[in-house]
Amino acid sequence: MSAKKRKRSNIFLLVLIVFAIYIYWENNSLDITRFRLSYEDLPDNFDGYRIVQISDMHGKTFGSKNVTLANKIKALKPDILIATGDMMSSTVDDGQAFLDFLDSFGNYCPVYMCLGNHEQIVRWLNSTGNVNINYNYFINEVEKRGVILLDNSRTELKKGDDSISLDGLTLELYHYSRRDQEIDENLFLTTSYINQVIGKPAKDFTILLAHNPAYFKEYAKWGADLVLSGHVHGGVIRIPFKGGLLSPEKVFFPEYDAGLFEEGKSKMIVNRGLGYSQINFRLFNRPEISFIELNKQ
Repeated sequence: MSAKKRKRSNIFLLVLIVFAIYIYWENNSLDITRFRLSYEDLPDNFDGYRIVQISDMHGKTFGSKNVTLANKIKALKPDILIATGDMMSSTVDDGQAFLDFLDSFGNYCPVYMCLGNHEQIVRWLNSTGNVNINYNYFINEVEKRGVILLDNSRTELKKGDDSISLDGLTLELYHYSRRDQEIDENLFLTTSYINQVIGKPAKDFTILLAHNPAYFKEYAKWGADLVLSGHVHGGVIRIPFKGGLLSPEKVFFPEYDAGLFEEGKSKMIVNRGLGYSQINFRLFNRPEISFIELNKQ
């Protein structure tokens, strides 16, 4: 090999090594995204309220027993921690990574969780006799660790004499149908469905946990002041100035991929998630912790 070819080969090898290191860093370093949200109708005592959101763990770990993730969140000093679904995977992960995280996190602050489509798939598989991954065991272990599961249910967050409503919506699996194709509109989520399974929004400030962000307009119409979602994994690959490339439903450049969105008086934060399911790869799309501070306008 000539000196010129050897030099080119060495440069190419160096570029590959640098790229491999970058990809490893991209997929294993945590990114904290900060949001300060202002509301006129936020109760006074919730001014400065700190919420941390994680989503879509899918068996991903950061440090032994997810201690790195736990310590990152503790350092943010949240009032509550929200997990917006897919903390397990339906075929390859029994949720142990999330249980390990909860053990490392301890009882630092209250933890609330809604279900994602993967937990629902496992629940459905168990109902058909498939017990490869045990849904009831996972949920029981989660609740043993103090997590409050909001499965089409509502709870109240209190601070001083004030309260806000925290609602967890469990969409049906058919609600994950692609909305960019001509299919039966009865498969789409409606505000009447939300009223049916949770009820009308409380009169006070309402936070809605809903794994799938595709129905933001419906969540806003229903009356959610703040929606916390995940599911889209940030679009897997984030294209500069364009956004996330692909949703789990294989929709290119989904409307709600990551970050903050607004619809009238409603706001929605879509977390990019921690892990991956079908595509085990992220590019320009680091695993994300969302840090949200509520402010009185």
